[in-house]
Parts: sequence; C-alpha cells; structure tokens
Amino acid sequence: MNEECKKVIESWSHISDIPLELSIELGRTSMKLKDILNLEQDSIIKLSRSTGEGVDVRVDNKSIVRGEVIVIEDKARIRVSEIVAEKRQ
Repeated sequence: MNEECKKVIESWSHISDIPLELSIELGRTSMKLKDILNLEQDSIIKLSRSTGEGVDVRVDNKSIVRGEVIVIEDKARIRVSEIVAEKRQ
C-alpha cells in the first residue's frame, strides 16, 4: 500500500468500523416477463459475461474491486484482481 493510501485510511479511522454490505455481481441479463415466469428448477439463465471475466464487488451499487471466484474449505471466496477507480461526479 502506498503512502497516499495509508494517509487516506488514517484520516478515515474514526468511521472505518462502520459495517457496509457488499454484493458480488457475476453478470447481468434481460429477460421477458413471460420467460421469468417460466423459470423452474434446472433452468439456465445466460449472463453477459464469460466465466473467465470474473466478478464485480460492489458497495452502494458501485464497483470497488474486480476479482475471481475461488473455493477454500468448501466456501466460495473472491480473490481481488483489480481495484476499480470510478469517476466521481
């Protein structure tokens, strides 16, 4: 971690213990209502990404990192492969 990042983290230390909910996005798609209503066990939904493209980790509906799904001790985990810098508005 570079010095600039360390300074930012230190400046936020008074709020750094606030819990945030993360979501993991594997992909997106659109479906017609009739197709959604016809979903049943073992149905397959085609996503916008291939398996090698990884996942997005999101906070407040904004991507913060990209990563790959791995399994450790029978539990799914995300290995971070890229920090995402979204443009500020």
